[in-house]
Amino acid sequence: MKADIFFFVTTVVVTMFGILGTVAFLYIIGILRDIRRASRKLEGELEAIGNGAEALYRTISESFLFKLLFGRYNGRISKK
Repeated sequence: MKADIFFFVTTVVVTMFGILGTVAFLYIIGILRDIRRASRKLEGELEAIGNGAEALYRTISESFLFKLLFGRYNGRISKK
């Protein structure tokens, strides 16, 4: 009699843990999908920001005022 009760309670507990584990697993999958979607969107935004910064740098470095103030810098350091 005691063994029957033990096996019944064990079966109920194992079934509950299985259901709870499945639900938790489904939530984890959803969270990972959201993280993947957000990282892809962030990657695209960072690429757009990089392109904008490059265009801004090019515009500033080619402007008349920049050339007037800083001259033409060719990237070489002169040795004296």
